[in-house]
Amino acid sequence: MDERMHTTPWFHATNIKNAPPTNLVQMGIGGWYGSRPGVKVARNRNTTVLTISDIEAVGVEKAAEAALEVAWKGARAVYLSFDIDSVDAGFVPGTGSPEPGGLLPREALKLLRLIAAEGLCGMEVVEVAPPYDVSDMTALLACRAVMDVLGTLVAEGKLGKRKAAAKAGNRRAPARAVSRAASR
Repeated sequence: MDERMHTTPWFHATNIKNAPPTNLVQMGIGGWYGSRPGVKVARNRNTTVLTISDIEAVGVEKAAEAALEVAWKGARAVYLSFDIDSVDAGFVPGTGSPEPGGLLPREALKLLRLIAAEGLCGMEVVEVAPPYDVSDMTALLACRAVMDVLGTLVAEGKLGKRKAAAKAGNRRAPARAVSRAASR
C-alpha cells in the first residue's frame, strides 16, 4: 500500500481537471503523522500547505486570508473539507489520527467562519470516529462546525436567498395566495 493512502482524497483531488492543484490548500497540518511521500507529492503538484506552526505564526485571520486568495484564484467555486484531526487531540479524541498540538476548537471554528464568509459550493467534515470518543466531544464539534458554516453562509447572503425571476411574468404567487385561491 502506498504511503499516501491516508491522504488519498487529497492526492486524487490534484488530478481533477476543473480543480487545479494550485488552488488546493491544506491548513492545520502538524505533528509527525504526516507522510513524507505525501508532502513531497503535494509540493511537486504545487498545492499549498499551511502547517499548525504557520497558522500560529501569522494568526488565524491572516492564514484564512492567504488560503482564500489561493483557493479562489481563477475559481468559480470553493469546496471545504474540514478534517477534525486538525484540532488538538485533547478536544477531539474521536478521530483516527489524534494529533497533540492542533488548533483549539475556537480557532478552528473561527477559521471555518472566515472561509465560509466568502461562499462555498459544499462542505464535508471528515475523520470523525465516534467509537473512539465516549464523551461525544468530537461529534459535537463536527456538528458545531457544520452549523457555524451554514449560519455564516446565511448571514453573509451566500445561502438561503431566492433568485429573482428574470421576468415579472415568471413569478409565482406566494404560497398563501395560492392556497386561498384554491379554497374559493
